[in-house]
Amino acid sequence: MSRFPLSHLSASLWLVAGIVTFWSFGYAEIEAGDLWWHIAAGRLIVENGSPWLVDSWSYTASGRAWLNHEWLSDVIFHFWTSLFGLAALAYWKWLVVVAAFVLLQKALFRVCEDRFAAFLGAVLAIAVAEPFLDIRPHLYTILNYCLLLALVLERKPSRRVLAVVFVLWVNLHAGFFFGLLALPILLMPWRDIRVESLRAAAITLFVCVAASAINPFGIEVFFYPLKYAFETASPFRGISEWLPPFEAGGMQSPLYPWLIGLLVLTASSFLLPAVRRRSHIPWEGLALAALTLAMSLTSRRFIPLFGISAALVVTPVLAVLLRRFQPIWTEKIVPLVALAVGLFLLLRYPQSPAHAFHYLTAQHGEPVDTVDFIELNGLEGKVFAYYSFGGYLHLRTQGRMQVYIDGRADTVYDAETYRHYRDVVGDGPGWLSVVESLGSEYFLWPVRRHNGVEKSRALLATGRWRPLYRDAVSVLLVRTDLEIPATMKLPANTGYHALAIAMMYAKRGELEMAERFFLDAVEREPFLKPACLSLAEAQAYLGKADAARERVETCARLYPGAAGVAEMRVLVEKQARNRRSAAGS
Repeated sequence: MSRFPLSHLSASLWLVAGIVTFWSFGYAEIEAGDLWWHIAAGRLIVENGSPWLVDSWSYTASGRAWLNHEWLSDVIFHFWTSLFGLAALAYWKWLVVVAAFVLLQKALFRVCEDRFAAFLGAVLAIAVAEPFLDIRPHLYTILNYCLLLALVLERKPSRRVLAVVFVLWVNLHAGFFFGLLALPILLMPWRDIRVESLRAAAITLFVCVAASAINPFGIEVFFYPLKYAFETASPFRGISEWLPPFEAGGMQSPLYPWLIGLLVLTASSFLLPAVRRRSHIPWEGLALAALTLAMSLTSRRFIPLFGISAALVVTPVLAVLLRRFQPIWTEKIVPLVALAVGLFLLLRYPQSPAHAFHYLTAQHGEPVDTVDFIELNGLEGKVFAYYSFGGYLHLRTQGRMQVYIDGRADTVYDAETYRHYRDVVGDGPGWLSVVESLGSEYFLWPVRRHNGVEKSRALLATGRWRPLYRDAVSVLLVRTDLEIPATMKLPANTGYHALAIAMMYAKRGELEMAERFFLDAVEREPFLKPACLSLAEAQAYLGKADAARERVETCARLYPGAAGVAEMRVLVEKQARNRRSAAGS
């Protein structure tokens, strides 16, 4: 029973507090390299009228069967953007994220019978998961795992409902396999082990496994997740999201080490008789936390699942501690305070889809202006493109620019292709020959990452390449022997194009002209973060300290908590001090 009678009003307040707070955690700024090809794949599936596709987007795997285990997610992305627009995917993300953690909050309440503790446990889980909550199909695995907990934990689940869940899950994301691993732990009658209860659990598990077989690729999707578990030498394990959590680079969860410590502390507390008497020992939670901890130590992409599982262990102990302070709390004031805090966190961020989509996807990291140039001039052919640029090319050019490799990884490409690509990224021996292999006609690379400028110079030095276009993000080279129109059209003066011109002037040291075009860029694209920050930088170096400070604060309002804002504040103040010192001397 609850520690105090909970009115419907109190329950509703906790629900709203959860919705608002979980929404506020849905603003991680993550480059959406994979999102673009997912949308393009959905379009291709609908056009072909079939989920069975062969590769037509690359020149290294052209004609090869594509194991698109996320085909239903891609179709949903396509229809969502067709109906509501690309920016409306921000709402899709918020809807999935909020639904997932509301379900977790509900499951935690059933475990601990304390709404405050359930709310805090769900907040802890989403705070650990936040850096990984990008707009991709993996959010369906987070949602379905939380749904699984809500359906099965402390309840007798409906086999029909679970079967429907797994039929959908297997077609949305390969994480269904984790669901099948978690299911026997949840179904195990830990407190009433009898032959009948074990047989019922086994039948339910069989039904869910059979339901998972209802997908276009049959048994093959069961083996796909195991590749990463057993093929330890696979180069694809070097993809940033698959790296172990304590290796440098890629996405990191700052709270992850702390959660491990908290889990060990709370799990140990069950050895105390007082805790055992006052809390419901979640054997399922302990088993799931141990499983997902082992998974997350192998690959950081499993950290969100660990956060959810660890909450099953932490929350009951948290409820015991809260009971000690029972006189302090009331059933109405505490959820109102939680709701107020959630609103404070949420209202710092943009809610309009156009603004939020830029914030969520870091679209300014894509070669938008260069692809505008490619489309305007009808270019097509084989392009050796940066890994995460491939999906954006697929979305915009519909396969007319075939890539060497892209984010579809081992669902299309073999290990050797990826190894060769990594040689190019790391300037390995023979990287030039890799770029020029298989008749590459274009080279598209970021200018500020992975030695983009040096790579471009090395290619140009061969005499077999020449520059074609450069924007603020990328450089495009073309083979000298490729026939292209003698006169090229320039893209329309969009915010991205103005940013590219501004960066060109800034590189030359012509800061007044750079400021002019940075201003043009932010007027045309108010949410273009690089233009906003670069404008502040240019104004700081021009000695316009007040204008630079005002611009930095504008950037901070548009992109609260985003990378680069704090650093720009420091730079602006440093330049202002330098100016004052120079004037004083």
